[in-house]
Amino acid sequence: MASTVIVKVKQGSLRGKKITAYNGSTYYSFQGIPYAKPPIGSLRFKAPELPESWSGIRDALSPGKCAPQIMQLPDGNKLIGDENCLFLNVYTPQLPVQTDIKKAVMVWIHGGAFTHGSGGPDMYGPDHLIKGDVVLVTLNYRLGTLGFLYTEDTETSGNAGLKDQVMALQWIQENIIQFSGDPNNVTIFGESAGGVSVHGHVLSPMSKGLFHKAIAQSGSMLNTWGCVSNPRERAFRIGETLGCKTNDSRKLVEFLRDAPPLDLLEAIDKTQTNEEKISFDLYFAPCVENVVQKGDKKFIPADPYQLLSEGKFNKVPFITGFTSHEGMMMLRALNQHPSFIDVIANHEEGVIPYTRKLKKNTTQSKEVASTIKTFYFGDKSVSKETLPELIDMYGDAFFIHGIRKTVELQTQHSKNPIYMYEFSFDEDLPFIKIIVSGDRLPGIP
Repeated sequence: MASTVIVKVKQGSLRGKKITAYNGSTYYSFQGIPYAKPPIGSLRFKAPELPESWSGIRDALSPGKCAPQIMQLPDGNKLIGDENCLFLNVYTPQLPVQTDIKKAVMVWIHGGAFTHGSGGPDMYGPDHLIKGDVVLVTLNYRLGTLGFLYTEDTETSGNAGLKDQVMALQWIQENIIQFSGDPNNVTIFGESAGGVSVHGHVLSPMSKGLFHKAIAQSGSMLNTWGCVSNPRERAFRIGETLGCKTNDSRKLVEFLRDAPPLDLLEAIDKTQTNEEKISFDLYFAPCVENVVQKGDKKFIPADPYQLLSEGKFNKVPFITGFTSHEGMMMLRALNQHPSFIDVIANHEEGVIPYTRKLKKNTTQSKEVASTIKTFYFGDKSVSKETLPELIDMYGDAFFIHGIRKTVELQTQHSKNPIYMYEFSFDEDLPFIKIIVSGDRLPGIP
């Protein structure tokens, strides 16, 4: 049985445990720590509020519930998680009673298309990183409709899921020293939607001073799926799917605040168009906030491209990059819906980077789309026989272009080091590639 230890944070005392890692080294684990009030009831769709204190010693021996999300099973969808999900986990190789040295802190923000995932140890355990003598923090944040619904007025808080992350970073600033962490040496890092989140913190005035280095893996706010342009329209479309057809924000939000989480999440797939699905157009994702609720702040105050172009971002050392064949992520949708290949063939404008600012269905937009298609396919058609070409085009359009543009703009305004990588190492069993494609493809390692 693992021995337990007590640490005192601002809200009260926590009971953690000493763990022996696979390599024989030891570390201390504190899981399921609340960093905000449960975002339930009247707090649904609002910015997070400070956590409440507790008396006595709170067990931090197991992870808290993940954010509500859908698990797809053969016999139907199953809801997992709970709205009371704003928890974080801290793993440290040493406690202050053992050392006066403050260790670098790494904060992991999980991916999952802003609809799935958690900071739990089932996928993001500390065993490998803890060997680097760092303090690791992983966290949950609100997802899907619950985390990113925004009516562009004072009825909802835009980017609630990202503001959850801000509150977690504030908690870290106040408490991480109790785990031998250095609050002045915090690196945030994340992958896919987590990478977009990290880049969002680089752009956000709300996050200024809460971190000191950033690593955005396979995600940028300049990706077409990293920032939605019509959140209000999408909010009302969700309401209509669930039976609330109105143009009144208050009525819509009151209706959605009482809706079961499973209904809110299932409505996303039912509402999203096929064109949105094959264009990596996440239905709910970060967005620019034009209006905020009283006492709230704007996480993204302006268009990300504008913020980067004008040098209005947090200038910290920055690493970003991508993996080989990022475009393979679309294969899962094609496997589930083979007819999507025809939707792709008839929706050429969907791959135009949003940074071009072209209005769809115009002559210029159609010409650019045709040029892009010719570059990748030549005189071939989009079909199952040209999947390698499609994967290359999707990877460039929806991942690599935005990441490269990010580096280009940030290097113009920041004197801090900026690095870009491509990860192309391929194992005998490429786990993710097998999952999304079901098999190896010609021309794809």
